[in-house]
Amino acid sequence: MNPVILKLKKKIKYRIDMSFLSNSYKDISRLSSQIISYGNKQFKVKELFSIKGNDIKNIIIQSSVDLMDNIGKELNNINITVHGNVGYSFGEQMLSGKLILYGNALDYAASGIKGGSIFIYGNSGDYTGGKTNHGNVGIVDGFLYVKGNVGNNSIERMRRGNVIIEGNIGDYACNDMLSGTIIIKGKIGKIFAEGIKRGTIFTKDKKVVKEYARSNDAEYNFTKFYFKEISNVISKKIFLENKNLIRYYGNTNSNNLSEVFLFKL
Repeated sequence: MNPVILKLKKKIKYRIDMSFLSNSYKDISRLSSQIISYGNKQFKVKELFSIKGNDIKNIIIQSSVDLMDNIGKELNNINITVHGNVGYSFGEQMLSGKLILYGNALDYAASGIKGGSIFIYGNSGDYTGGKTNHGNVGIVDGFLYVKGNVGNNSIERMRRGNVIIEGNIGDYACNDMLSGTIIIKGKIGKIFAEGIKRGTIFTKDKKVVKEYARSNDAEYNFTKFYFKEISNVISKKIFLENKNLIRYYGNTNSNNLSEVFLFKL
């Protein structure tokens, strides 16, 4: 079987809700005949998109634009690869499967995800991996990788899962974090991890550990295993020198049981 390939037939000027791709279709004809709204009218999918292929569990979107919202919303056991930029709520409340984006995403990407894997090979807007715009829960579980920068209010109220950000992250990130593991290679904005309860953070940014206590210099074998597993998932080494880690724990807030691993430069 060949993956389903979708491409817009013409340039669009109105937003399109792409969440229809997350539905379970019995065959390609059901997908092609699905009714969606565009502007103040309704169309069949095949009227707006050219469609090739027949494997409805593996979808490729070509030449995507940032007017296409909700790609992968509540996705379950489907793989979607996107070439181009996307709109709001990319992968919001995803359940399982894989989302790959070769482009940039607007706000609320990966917000409230519950499982699956999301790879963004570009930048992502505000509220990435945070609370949805209609809820109070961030990442419940799953895997998120962002190669570029991430906006403000991101990774808020994370409960579990793994997040890797190679670029910078904006202000008010990781607030009210409950658990999970985060790697941030770039710079961190203002008001980071306020109200954090538990979780593990890897960073090079020294200001994060200002109110944390330094641990002893014991060797942390699990971090070497963790980085190896992460490298296998993203097909590259995220950090090279495991021996340059310094562990910090807790802070002046007695409710904080989190830990931070600081990379010496």
